[in-house]
Amino acid sequence: MKKITIKDVAREAGVSVATVSNALNNLDVVQPKTREHVLAVAQRLNYIPNAMGKRLRGGQSSAIGLFVSAIAGVYYGSLTETMHYALQKQGYELQVYITDSVHTIMEKLTGHNLDGAIIHCNSFNEAQADALNRLGVPIVFLDMEKTGAKMSGVLFESYENGYMAADYLLGLGHKRLMHIFGVPGNYDSEQRFRGYAQALKDAGMAVEPEYVLNGRFERATAYREMRRFLQEGHTPPDAVFAANDYSAIGCIEALREFGLRVPEDVSVMGCDDNALCDFVSPKLTTIRLSERDQATYAAREVLRLLSQSGGRVERISGALIVRGTCKIRTED
Repeated sequence: MKKITIKDVAREAGVSVATVSNALNNLDVVQPKTREHVLAVAQRLNYIPNAMGKRLRGGQSSAIGLFVSAIAGVYYGSLTETMHYALQKQGYELQVYITDSVHTIMEKLTGHNLDGAIIHCNSFNEAQADALNRLGVPIVFLDMEKTGAKMSGVLFESYENGYMAADYLLGLGHKRLMHIFGVPGNYDSEQRFRGYAQALKDAGMAVEPEYVLNGRFERATAYREMRRFLQEGHTPPDAVFAANDYSAIGCIEALREFGLRVPEDVSVMGCDDNALCDFVSPKLTTIRLSERDQATYAAREVLRLLSQSGGRVERISGALIVRGTCKIRTED
């Protein structure tokens, strides 16, 4: 079967090739009725524009960069895979860079190696984000509430999730709560803690500094910090909200080493709902977040910014998933 070209569409529609091109690109130089006619003809002929060739002629690379500070774990694997397929469907490839260097990211974007970028790094400050915005390159942040002409954010409702977690544990009758923090400076870590602290404040309680441990989103670090806390002779918490599931699992391991049962002695919940939740016993109570939704929204948004201006923030809500590591507190 002969491949339909833009010349075939122009001949069938009775217009010039330039008019077809302008109509397909939705340019204002074409009258609405003419555009509708051209689009109808293109659809009837099953004309598929050569998007790759169009981008090459326009000096584009057909590549979107994903900049992350780490790549290990279920979250990053699922995030990367979902973005790859979403972009591939639109003729773009995903190039992954593991870096904490703002200079490296700026260099890649100013070197015209990429058409756009999705960034999940903790190293950006407001001034650097503003500098990126001035480049005019489509950018989507996954961990920064920043917008611009060509800049958007796709964020989890982490404040809401932190509040939800603390409110749930308080509702079970727990009085002495602990939080295992994520990574200092990380958007999700900071917001989850803020929500958690606000829920305690609303309940007439205060955050006790010694009951905030730094888990860095890591199983081993959370285990080590909880173990240290217990070795120092502190009174165990009634309940723990960990900033992610890995930290929650590390916390449970340390509690058990000291003869504390979960959930009979200490309730523990995490955040993310990754695949490990079903493989611990009892199964982990957590807040479900969809990294696939985050990846899909980010890919869609960076592609939108290629042809449109006007950044925005997309927020993804979480859902409480009750399993076996939390229970109602009974009076001793």
